[in-house]
Amino acid sequence: MSVATQLRRLAVLTSSAALVLTGVAVTPASADVIPIPVSYKVTGSTTVKKTGSAMKLGPGSLKGNLLIDDQTGSVGLSADLALPPSQADISLLAGIFRIKAKVKVTPLGPATGTIADGNLVTKAKANMEIYDIWAGPIVPVIPLPTVPGSCKTKTPLDLTLSAQDIDITAPAITVKGTYTIPEFTNCFIADIALGALVSGPGNTISLDLASDAALK
Repeated sequence: MSVATQLRRLAVLTSSAALVLTGVAVTPASADVIPIPVSYKVTGSTTVKKTGSAMKLGPGSLKGNLLIDDQTGSVGLSADLALPPSQADISLLAGIFRIKAKVKVTPLGPATGTIADGNLVTKAKANMEIYDIWAGPIVPVIPLPTVPGSCKTKTPLDLTLSAQDIDITAPAITVKGTYTIPEFTNCFIADIALGALVSGPGNTISLDLASDAALK
C-alpha cells in the first residue's frame, strides 16, 4: 500500500472520528487537499565541519499538517519547527583553547516538504544567532561582548533534510542533511573568529522526529 493510500485512509478515519465525537463535519482546506494534523518531538545534533564539534539540538517540536492531494495522491508537509537554544563547545589546539556559546536557530516561516516514492524531503530557512560567548585557555572564562539579538548570520540558513523509505505511520522518523553556515555580523570582535571557526559549507544535521501520539 502506497504512502498516499495509507494517508487517504487515515484522513477518512480522522474525519469520521471527529464527526462522531463533535457532531460537526470536518471540511478540508480545499476540495482536493486533505490536511492531517501531525505533531512530533524533535531531538538531534549538528556538527560543524571546520572544528568537528557537535552540538545537541532540542528537545523541540514540529507541529503542522500533512497535505494530501486527493486527486493526484501527492503528499506535502507544512509544519512549524521550534527549537530551544543549544550550548556549543568548541575545542581548539587539542583542547588547549576552548570557546563556549549559546546558539539559537529561529525558523523563518513553516518547514515545507514532500513525500514521494516513500522518500521525505523537507526544506526550511532559519536565522542562527550566537550569544553568551566565552573563550579562554583550558577553561573559557573570558566573555566576548555581544548585543542580545544582534550577533546573527548575514543571511538565513538553507536547511534541506531528507529520509529514505519512510513509514509515515511509524513512531519515529530520522531526517538528515548538510548545510552552509553563512558569515556572521554585528558580533563585534567575535565576527572574525566566528567566520574562521564556524562559517562554511559541509556542516551536518540529524533530527529525530518522535510522534507525540506514540509518546502518550
